[in-house]
Amino acid sequence: MARILIVEDEALIAELLAMYIEEIGHETIGPAGTVAQALSLLNGERPACAILDCALGREESTPIAETLTKAGIPFAFATGRGADALPEGFKQRPMISKPYVFEDVERVLSAMIG
Repeated sequence: MARILIVEDEALIAELLAMYIEEIGHETIGPAGTVAQALSLLNGERPACAILDCALGREESTPIAETLTKAGIPFAFATGRGADALPEGFKQRPMISKPYVFEDVERVLSAMIG
């Protein structure tokens, strides 16, 4: 069982993602709805991987992606805007399209966790 960080600013969407992750057999950390909340969670925990919404209200999740990269923690982006929405420098990262589909979440988590 792995611990997965959820970074998502929409409560219902975060709840659905957490449900999928738990159904797959993992635990969740968060959700964090802001960059500050996510970075605070990362100060206290080391997740096996993370799923980051690209846009958190008026913020972008790029600072979280940079922190995860430096820590060697795998992550995927989630967006409803397509691959063009991925931040510069992170275009090769895995992406999950929104709205979430269980099989997509399962496939991406399996690839990140092994």
